[in-house]
Amino acid sequence: MLETTHALVAGAIAAHTNDPLTAVSLSYVSHFMLDAIPHWDFGTNWRGRRKLFTGIVAIADVALGFSLGYLIFKSTVSLPVLFACITAAMLPDWMEAPWYMFFATKTKKEPGKQAGLFEKMTYGVYKIENIFHKKTTFFFGISTQIIAVLFFFFLLK
Repeated sequence: MLETTHALVAGAIAAHTNDPLTAVSLSYVSHFMLDAIPHWDFGTNWRGRRKLFTGIVAIADVALGFSLGYLIFKSTVSLPVLFACITAAMLPDWMEAPWYMFFATKTKKEPGKQAGLFEKMTYGVYKIENIFHKKTTFFFGISTQIIAVLFFFFLLK
């Protein structure tokens, strides 16, 4: 999922959950539920692009998610709770990012026999995170995200 999608769903959760700890926990769990929906994101087919480009657009996606979350929910949720929920919803993707940034390449799909502990750990996080991912084409994958956000907005209205 795009980080913007995770942020908007987390904002809706934060706006409709009275207990901050519950809101943060539900936002974190929502990440895996959303990733199970067929989707497209900047990690889809990343091996065909330069890492720098993928990194820049991923950072822009995070910034857009926080910005839209703030604009939509600033009057209904305290900012610390809102930003904690958005952060929790994005956290699983951030935890797998070191594998992409430091170790994975177009041809390297797993650690080699001589890999160090950090490389093996980051790969393990990547593998666990990707159990939930259901990737698809751009048009269908963006459409499912719009529908998912609207679903949660109406569900938590």
